[in-house]
Amino acid sequence: MKIAIIGTGNLGTSIAKGLITNNAITSLYLTSRHPEYLDEFEGYKHVYISSDNVEAVQKSDIILCCTQPAQFEWVLQEIKPHLTEKHVLISTVTGFVIPKIETIVGTNQFIIRAMPNTAIAVGKSM
Repeated sequence: MKIAIIGTGNLGTSIAKGLITNNAITSLYLTSRHPEYLDEFEGYKHVYISSDNVEAVQKSDIILCCTQPAQFEWVLQEIKPHLTEKHVLISTVTGFVIPKIETIVGTNQFIIRAMPNTAIAVGKSM
């Protein structure tokens, strides 16, 4: 799977670690406002680090949005023109239910709400 994780704070980083540990990716794109904090992922094959959300979306099939709630609407507006019918959008952002996300990106997207926690890094999250 080609996966982008937009927002690699504690939760996004934990999800990335879980995906890598379980060999669940063919490509993983990690975006952050501060990509220099993601040095721990530098040595992994097929893991790409950037601050460019649009590029990550264009190269991925599954987009995990793990931003802070205050940033989420801005991120959705940024990536909206680049979403296609092939994309699956997964949100871990609190306070944004699916209908609210649909008002921003439209109703033609596959949207999933998920509430994992940082235990996902070791495969122990629900």
